[in-house]
Amino acid sequence: MESVQFNTPVKKVSLVESVYQTIVEAIVSGQLAPGTIVNSVAIAEQLGVSRTPVKESIRLLVRDGLLRQESNHKAQVAKFSPVEIREIYEVRLALESKAAERAATRIPDDALRALRFEAERLRDSRSDVDWAAKAIDYDIRFHAAIAQAADNSRLGEEINRYRLLVRSFCLLTGREAILEQALNEHILILDALASRKPSRARKAMESHILARLKATAEQVKS
Repeated sequence: MESVQFNTPVKKVSLVESVYQTIVEAIVSGQLAPGTIVNSVAIAEQLGVSRTPVKESIRLLVRDGLLRQESNHKAQVAKFSPVEIREIYEVRLALESKAAERAATRIPDDALRALRFEAERLRDSRSDVDWAAKAIDYDIRFHAAIAQAADNSRLGEEINRYRLLVRSFCLLTGREAILEQALNEHILILDALASRKPSRARKAMESHILARLKATAEQVKS
């Protein structure tokens, strides 16, 4: 093999990814609230990196919809209207219902057992002071596991993208009562997946997404 001169160093790519994930976590955790101006100079100084990876990360976040940027203006954290939130959930409905349908005949038995064990342990530890944080963490891993089991990389990428958008305003639905409802719905989805019936799994996921849309819509109104 002849010597090849690569134009993009691996370290540069990994640095962009690291900065990207750092900003994402700041957004979904609420540290960067909707409407906040994202200053690339300030972020670069705070993270101890050059402006180049920060600028590239901001470009990716604009692409993903977590940031918004008009011509000649600084990027700011996206603030979603009730109509936009409904649209995001409608896309989730199509994507994740299809993923559940595919996962019903593909998800391994051991993966199902692990998800159920975690769900039941979470349900039994309702009195823990950090229960809400654990419930949110489980929700993320639950949906990621089903997306992976669907065995379609493009479908998985889109699901991840729209779930990131939801996570950016999921603090609206972080109340424990709502999280408990979502957990019960997760268990029903696991039952449907265990039946190995694609239509049943699809309907269970549809019911879950629609219930989460209703809960979010009510929180936005209040």
